[in-house]
Amino acid sequence: MIPTCIKNISSVSILILVFGLLLILPTASINAANPPIEVIDFSATSEFPNGIRFKLKATSTSKIESIAVRFKIGLITTGVYEYLSYEPADTVEAELFYATNTLAGYIPPETIIRYTFEIQDSNQNVYSTEPQELVYEDARFEWDRVSQDGISVAFHGPIRSRAETILQVIIDTLKNMGPILGAETDEPIRVTLYNNQKEMLDALPSGSSAVGRELITEGMAFNDEGSLVILVGGAMANGTASHEVTHILNHRAGHSIFRRIPSWLHEGLAEYGNIEPGYSYSYALEFAIAADRLLPHLFMQTLPGDPEDIIIFYGQSRSIVEYMIFLEGNEGMRKLLKLHQDGTNMDDALMSVYGMDRLELTNSWRKELGASPYIPPNIAESKPTAVSYPTVEAFTLTPKAGGMTVSDSIDDKEPAEIQTASSSCNAQSNKGTDVGVVSMFLFIAVLSTRNLRRKF
Repeated sequence: MIPTCIKNISSVSILILVFGLLLILPTASINAANPPIEVIDFSATSEFPNGIRFKLKATSTSKIESIAVRFKIGLITTGVYEYLSYEPADTVEAELFYATNTLAGYIPPETIIRYTFEIQDSNQNVYSTEPQELVYEDARFEWDRVSQDGISVAFHGPIRSRAETILQVIIDTLKNMGPILGAETDEPIRVTLYNNQKEMLDALPSGSSAVGRELITEGMAFNDEGSLVILVGGAMANGTASHEVTHILNHRAGHSIFRRIPSWLHEGLAEYGNIEPGYSYSYALEFAIAADRLLPHLFMQTLPGDPEDIIIFYGQSRSIVEYMIFLEGNEGMRKLLKLHQDGTNMDDALMSVYGMDRLELTNSWRKELGASPYIPPNIAESKPTAVSYPTVEAFTLTPKAGGMTVSDSIDDKEPAEIQTASSSCNAQSNKGTDVGVVSMFLFIAVLSTRNLRRKF
C-alpha cells in the first residue's frame, strides 16, 4: 500500500501545477493580443504623375526609432527602401512622399506597387505589415478596366468598346509573337488608354526624348514594368498597341545585362509583330532604295534624329527582320535573341545563326532588294591630316639671327582681317531638308495612287 503522506504530497503537487498554469495562461493570452508594436492605420495613395504618398500610424510600449517602407515596382526584381518622417514618440504618425515626376524616378501609370512597412522601437522590437498592393493609377481621372489572360486595360470615359478592341489586339499579338521570340507571355501587362494627346503627354516621363516621334506620340512601352501607354483616340491605336507590346516581348526574350537590344532589331521586330501596320514605312523603304538613300542601320546605335530618316529606319528594320526570318525561320530568331541575352555580341550571334556578320547580312539583304552594297568607311586606312606648327624661336630685345625681336612699344598696325567661310560643303540648309521631305512624300503619294488604281 502507498503511504497516506505520499498520496497527500502528490495531490498537493498537482494542485500547485494546475494553479500555476491558470496564472500563466491568461498572461500569455494578454501578451499575444497586445504586442509591443501595434500599427493603427497605414495607406499608400497614388498622386500620379507627381508621386506616391505613404502614411502610417503606430504605437509601441517604448519609443519608436524607425519606420521604413519597402516596395517593388511592377516586374522589376530590385526593390526600394525608404524611411518615413515623423516626430519620435511612443505613438507616431509617419509620412513619406516618393516623387516620380523626374526622368530617373518615373513610374508609368497602372504599374503595380507591392509594399510593406517595417517599424522598430528602442527595445529592438521589429514589426512588419503584411504585403499590400497599390495600382499606381493616374490620379487625374476615374478609371474603369477590362482584363483577360493577365492583361489589364484601363480607360476613362465612354470608350469601353475601344478598350475591348485594344485588349483583343494585344492578346492576338502575344499569340503571334510569343512563339517567334520565345518570350514569356504569362507575365502581367498593364495598359493605360488616353483619349487625347494632352492627357497622354502629361503622363509620359518629363523630358523624354521619345516624345514627338511618330509611333511614340501614339504610345510608349515600359519594358521593365510591363506597362503600356496608348493614345486610343489616334488613327493608329490598334497598330501602336500591337507594336508597343511586342517591345515588351522583345525585352523579355533578348534583354541582356551586358548590352541592350540594338534599335534596328527592337524596332524591326516590333513592326514585324504589328498586326495592323501602316503603309508609310514600306513606301519610305521604296523611296530610299530608289533615291539611293538606304541607311547603314545595323551599325547605328540609336534612332536617327531626322524625322525623314526615322521613317526610313523603321522601314529598313522591319524589312531586314522579315529577311532574317525568311532565311532561318522563327527558330533562328529565337536563337539569336537567346545568344544576345546570354551576352554574345551581335556580330558573333549573327555569325552563329546566319553565318554572316552585320556587314555581310546588310549587303545580302541589299542585294535581295536590288540596292547597291554598303561600303563602310575604312577607319583603319584613313590617315589624319598633318597639322603644321610654327617654329619656336628665342625672344630677344635686339635683332638677332634666328630670334624674334620683341618691341617695348605697342604696335600701331591694324590687325589682319579674319577670313571666314560662309558655309561648309557638308552643311545642309533648311531649304534643302524641306525639299528632301517633300520629295519623299511626293514619291509616297505616287505609290499610294498606284495601289489605289490596282484595287479598283
